[in-house]
Amino acid sequence: MKNISKKNSFKTPPGYFEGLSDQILSKLQEEDAEGLPEMEGFAVPDDYFDKVEKDILTKTVQKESRVIKLRPYKSYFYAAAAIAVLFVLVIGIEWNSTQSLTFDDLAAADITSYIESKDMELSSSEIAEVVPLASLELDDFMDSSVDNEQIMDYLEETIDDLDELNIDLDEEF
Repeated sequence: MKNISKKNSFKTPPGYFEGLSDQILSKLQEEDAEGLPEMEGFAVPDDYFDKVEKDILTKTVQKESRVIKLRPYKSYFYAAAAIAVLFVLVIGIEWNSTQSLTFDDLAAADITSYIESKDMELSSSEIAEVVPLASLELDDFMDSSVDNEQIMDYLEETIDDLDELNIDLDEEF
């Protein structure tokens, strides 16, 4: 682009456009007398413009053609596909829906076996806070029953001062 010259290479002789129109008109007047015919060479047939519109319309107006529908079963295909998709969705939703389990669904034996299998290291005081004492009896914790006398004998042997426990010896459990 830089190599292209900015100068205009087309030049006209000086004074070319000043007398141009006069020269053209003079040449036309000279030729009229010599070579131009006095009548035009083109002729229009009679009633041409009255008939031309009808001829054009008869040639260009198309006849109605018979319409053949392609694939009329296409709408049935879409309806069947939509029903199939709905059917698959309903079955898929029902298949994946599971009932959520609650704490009430667990059996007491399952809870006990879970606590025994896991070493939770709960102290007796932590267990006592959770377990309601009103519904428990001593036999619930022990495999064999223990008499009150055996309990008192055990306490007398292991505790130095039995009075610290504030137990009435005549009181029954």
